Amino acid sequence: MSSLKVQLTQAAAPSPPSISFVERYKVAVEARINLKHVHRRLQVVAKLLIVATFVEDALRMLFKFDQQQQSMEIAGWTSPALHTLLPLLSLAVQSCGALLVLASSGVGGEVGCYLLLGWCVWHPFMYGQAGNREFVLETATISGGLLILLSHLLLLRTKAPLLGGVSAAAAQEQKDRTATAHRIQAVGRVLVVSFFLYVAATKTHAWSVSLSLGPGDGPGVWGWGTRTVELLLSLLILYLCWLVVIGMKSRGVALLLAVTMFLAAVWMHPWCLFLFSSRTYTMQGVVGMEGFEVDAFTMADHHRYFFFQSMSTVGALLLLVVHGPGPLSADEQDGPLEFASEKTVA
Repeated sequence: MSSLKVQLTQAAAPSPPSISFVERYKVAVEARINLKHVHRRLQVVAKLLIVATFVEDALRMLFKFDQQQQSMEIAGWTSPALHTLLPLLSLAVQSCGALLVLASSGVGGEVGCYLLLGWCVWHPFMYGQAGNREFVLETATISGGLLILLSHLLLLRTKAPLLGGVSAAAAQEQKDRTATAHRIQAVGRVLVVSFFLYVAATKTHAWSVSLSLGPGDGPGVWGWGTRTVELLLSLLILYLCWLVVIGMKSRGVALLLAVTMFLAAVWMHPWCLFLFSSRTYTMQGVVGMEGFEVDAFTMADHHRYFFFQSMSTVGALLLLVVHGPGPLSADEQDGPLEFASEKTVA
């Protein structure tokens, strides 16, 4: 016979004398689902999503090399040699970094994270988008996800058994690596909400003034109703971001933001729909190309890029859901929240 033993405990925290209905529901769900398997699969999905934008961009470099050379010229690079070398550099760094992250959970994965982080820093300058706040902050959000992943990989190395026994120097090295990993994770939490801070500062206003809220308010009119909606939305987003930064309820908040980001990407960047259109479109949101009339294929390529950037943001948030905020947080300073489902055979 087999029995299912389910635990939902905070490390080093006493069990409460009674549990609420919500907690009983969680226990009932966990009794039917092996959460270790769910977390493992979710971690794989998160890694795939976070490298999605790098893989998509590398493939664009490979199959649309001539267009990328033109993009370098539009971005302000005057040397014809750089028009060729920069796309080649992009292809090499992004493809190698993504493959290392996907193929290795050890030192190779760490090297892949460093390569992609370096690319995130260089990317806005290469395309002349350093003045595009949305572009820069979305890249910062992806960087935050890479830092969370890097922190997890560093912690995996600290848990690996030491060869030849535990010397004082080796133990101190592991201790230092653990502290570094926790600090990297905390920085990653700050960066991962960057794009949502931009949304709170700009997008909520644009969305609010598009609403018809009654007398004195309407599309393009910033009346009291519109101001109230904008204020409430901005405060809500800022509050959720603050919870992630300080590590309070950050797993649940990150999941909420990930679902919201996914739905927003599907709604705002439906790149597949442009593939079946024959009309021209006005380019918006790209520094150096504002107001340009482009064909449907070019617009699809533009929206596909931002769609996969959004998917990488979703992956960054899912990494936070999987790995948690770490000890430098309000929730897990005494240890990670454990969801364990164990099968014992009698």
